Amino acid sequence: MGYYIGKNTDSILTTLTDERFHVVRITPTITGVQYSNNDILFDTTAIAGAVRVNGGSSKLVSCQLVSKSTDVFDMELMFFQVNQSMGTVNAARNVSDADFATAKYLGHLKLDGSANNYNYGNGRMFTFNEIVTGFPRLPIILQAASGSTTVYCAAFLSGDDVTPSFSTGDIELIFGIEL
Repeated sequence: MGYYIGKNTDSILTTLTDERFHVVRITPTITGVQYSNNDILFDTTAIAGAVRVNGGSSKLVSCQLVSKSTDVFDMELMFFQVNQSMGTVNAARNVSDADFATAKYLGHLKLDGSANNYNYGNGRMFTFNEIVTGFPRLPIILQAASGSTTVYCAAFLSGDDVTPSFSTGDIELIFGIEL
């Protein structure tokens, strides 16, 4: 999509491309085993290019998860300004107050997997949206640390559907970002 910003003396139109929106895909590191309620699904993972300029901000406007597993699961996805570990993958969530503060929390989303999924055959697609009243909602303002264009996310299992089994590389997160 382009915007016409005028024409030069030779009547040739100049086009400025619409670069306000950006899609970032990440494959967080997960283990190939069964998880339990309150387990860390994946530790802090970079969302490179989440903002346009160092220390800048953007708006997260959509978030999807594609899983190669057919398991339904509930999770909370947290966003941070700083790369600070939230714990060990596939172990109970137990982050200290100091580590959580160091990470500079930006917001979170909750996924009710049984309400927000589509089985495409050999896996599932999930959309983070407010199907259940009271869940955190999009958009979320993301801001990178000074000198960086990266923000971070981490996830843990929380809810009713919390015992999925995965293989390494089974999930991909897709972020729609307005720069």
